Amino acid sequence: MANMVKMLNHQRERTFSTTAVPDFVDITGEVQIILDESGIANGMVTVFSPSVGCPLIANERESGLLADIQTAMARLGGSPRDGSALIGSNSIVLPAVDGKLRLGTWQRVLLVELEESGPRSVIIQIVGE
Repeated sequence: MANMVKMLNHQRERTFSTTAVPDFVDITGEVQIILDESGIANGMVTVFSPSVGCPLIANERESGLLADIQTAMARLGGSPRDGSALIGSNSIVLPAVDGKLRLGTWQRVLLVELEESGPRSVIIQIVGE
């Protein structure tokens, strides 16, 4: 009989504070800490924002990003919240490889505030071995 691999599941909820509309909060470090706590080396990390007005993206955190999104929203003629589906998603899935988030060289996990600044809940679930 082949060796059976037991899949592990680890879930945590964290609250992050946004200070403006729009705003970008880099949550990469906290997601990595939760991956470290999980003991899971290889698997999938799902990051979920229950608020439709606060999507997630994996992108470079660079100074022009906020300005580019504000310009795009102005061109579309809507409020930032109207464009939340264009900017990100309520969840992203990232690979965990050898205990580390597998992101591009400059990529970060960003929580994007488009509605109203304040505390925002994020759920991180890790499944793997």
